[in-house]
Amino acid sequence: MSDLFFPQRIELRLDGTDYSPAVLERIVTVGGSSKSFAIAAKMFELLTDLKVSQRTINNKTIAIGCELKAARDAVTDEHLARPIPQTPKVAQPAVSLAVAQVDGGRMQTRSINHGSGVHDPHWRESKNAGLFRMTGKTFRSDPHPQLPSCFASPKQMAGLLHGTGDLPQVDVAKPDLSWRPKSLVRTCLSSLCNSDRFGEMMSAEAEQRGFYSALAKAFLGDGLAYNWKIQQTHFESFTPILDFIHPIERLHELSRVLFEDAGEAWQHGGKWIELCWQGDVAEVIGILQAEQLDRGEATQTMSEDDPRVKLGETIGYLQNNVSRMNYPAYREAGLPTTSCLIESQVKEINHRVKGTEKFWNDGASGDAILHLRAALISDSDELSNHMSNRPGRQYTRQSKQDRQLAAT
Repeated sequence: MSDLFFPQRIELRLDGTDYSPAVLERIVTVGGSSKSFAIAAKMFELLTDLKVSQRTINNKTIAIGCELKAARDAVTDEHLARPIPQTPKVAQPAVSLAVAQVDGGRMQTRSINHGSGVHDPHWRESKNAGLFRMTGKTFRSDPHPQLPSCFASPKQMAGLLHGTGDLPQVDVAKPDLSWRPKSLVRTCLSSLCNSDRFGEMMSAEAEQRGFYSALAKAFLGDGLAYNWKIQQTHFESFTPILDFIHPIERLHELSRVLFEDAGEAWQHGGKWIELCWQGDVAEVIGILQAEQLDRGEATQTMSEDDPRVKLGETIGYLQNNVSRMNYPAYREAGLPTTSCLIESQVKEINHRVKGTEKFWNDGASGDAILHLRAALISDSDELSNHMSNRPGRQYTRQSKQDRQLAAT
C-alpha cells in the first residue's frame, strides 16, 4: 500500500517530513511571529491541538526562510540579467504613487561551527525596505505651510525627543493630516546582505510591482550615504526625500547642547525645525554658521560632545541633504515627507529578531529569519505562494531506527 502512496507525494507537495504543506505553513508562521521558538511551540499546540517540539519549529522556520532567501536571490539575479534598456512593467491597475523607504535595524548574531553555546556574539545591522503602493492628491500650493502642532508640542514630542517631558506642557489641537498620502499595499524586505546587494533586491521587487511606471515616485531615507547610493543607482527616477523626523532629532539635540536652559533650547530648536518644514533650510544653515563664528570651529582634539563639534556635524548634515529637504514642494506634489511607515516596519521585524538574549547564527540561517519575517508582515502572499509551489519528494525521510536497521 505504501508503494502506491509514494508517487503521490510529488502531486501532494509533501517533502521528506511528516507534515502536510498546510501544517508546515502554520509551523513557520508561528515560528516567525512569536517572540521565541519556545513560545511558538506552546502557541502552536494551543491553536491546533498538535504538538511540535521547539527544535522542530526552529528548524522548519529557518529552512523555509532559507528557501525564501534563495527564491528572492533568484528573482534578483534574473532582474539583473535582463536586457537593458527595457520598458518598465506596468501594473494593473496602474500605480498612482510608488514609495520606497529604507531604514536599518539591529540583530545579535554569533559565530558558527564552534560547538554548542554562544561564540563571538556581536550586533549586526539589518537592511530593511518597504515598497508602498500609495494614493494621494496633488495641490496648487502647499497644503500645510505651518508646522503641524504635533511637532511644536513638548508633550507630543516627548516620545521622540529627549528632555521635552520637563518643559511646560501646552495642549494643542489635533493636526489635520488629511493631505498626506495613504498606503494601500506594503511589500517588506529585510536582509543582512550588503547595501549594494540590497539595492539590487529592492530594484527587482520594485520592477515586479510595476513601480518604475508609476505616475509619481518617491524614495525616503535617513542621512546615511548608502541609502542615497541605492536611490541614485536603482531609483534615479524617484524623488529623493530626507525623512523630516531626522533633521528634527538632529536640530533638537544640537539646541540642547548649545543652550543650557531647556526652555531656550526648545525655542531655538523649534524655530529651526519650523524653517526646515517651510523649506528654508539655507536660512537654518546660515543661522548655525553665524553661531559657529561666535563659538569657533571644532578641532580634531575636541571631544565629540563638545558643542562646537556638534555644531559642525549638524551644519555638514544639512549641507549634504539640503537637496532632499524641499518639503513644501513634496507636500504640493502629494508625496510623503516622513518615513514613519518603514520605522514601524523595522519595529515589527525587531519584535521577532532583536533582544539581548537572542543570538542568531551568522550566515544564511541568520538571514533566513529576516526574509521569513518580512514575508509574514507583507500584504502580499509571498509565503503562501511559496508553500503552494514547493516541490514534493517521492520518499519520506528515514527515521534513525530505520537507518540503523539498513546499516546492519
